[in-house]
Amino acid sequence: MRLLNGLLLAALLAGCGADREVTVRFDALVGDAPARCGDTYGGVGTTGTTLTMGDLRFYVHDVRFVTADGGEVPMTLDEASDFQDGAVALLDFEDKSDTFCSMGTEATNTALVGTVPDGVEIVGVRFTLGVPRDRNHEDVTFAPAPLNQGSMYWGWNGGYKFFRLDGATTGLAEGFFVHLGDTACEGDGRGNITGCAQDNRAEITLMGFDPDTQRVAVDVGALLSENDMDANGGGPPGCMSGFDDPDCATMFGGFGLPFDGAPGGAQRLFRVR
Repeated sequence: MRLLNGLLLAALLAGCGADREVTVRFDALVGDAPARCGDTYGGVGTTGTTLTMGDLRFYVHDVRFVTADGGEVPMTLDEASDFQDGAVALLDFEDKSDTFCSMGTEATNTALVGTVPDGVEIVGVRFTLGVPRDRNHEDVTFAPAPLNQGSMYWGWNGGYKFFRLDGATTGLAEGFFVHLGDTACEGDGRGNITGCAQDNRAEITLMGFDPDTQRVAVDVGALLSENDMDANGGGPPGCMSGFDDPDCATMFGGFGLPFDGAPGGAQRLFRVR
């Protein structure tokens, strides 16, 4: 009997403070259609152009869940992956199978995997789109995965590309680029960044989300919906995060970010599916 009681006590203690595994799955879409390298999609942007899908990758960090009592619990990201290091994750939907995703890799990653305390009732998810400030200007040649992707890096002064979308349209057949990241960064000449005037990390909140039954849609069509994707208004075709690029004004709105003094609105890139 004493042995049985001991085993029961051990089992109860093991259950206290236990974590449960949780997975947040993402679907890349153009509207309601799966977004795949090289596939084409009609009705995109203000002109209803035809889009040829290319590269789609982005970093997230500070992932947490909204609980039924209105609080938050952090998601502890697994580290045993080329796409997660315990703090930062790379979502990668390209497979290097087409011209406009040739800068990527064949491997893909469409989910965040980790743990939360057991017994938590999840009603929403929050995350920051981008790389943490204290890691944004690491040397990419020595950085561990997933921050070792040279094609997701602008350079020491600019840091990482938080979000990368490449493709082509009827009017921009040579290609366009939507690359989001910090801009107007300054260094002291000794390898230290003193600050970035434009901090372009987007805080995403999706309510009514249950990771056991629902997924997060990444809707490229919604992001591009307010832009003329057949024309280049100035600068590189698309938006490379410059405040002197008129095409970035509505694009930043898609991320829910402020632009050149104008406040950010409701993001339209992510939704619960």
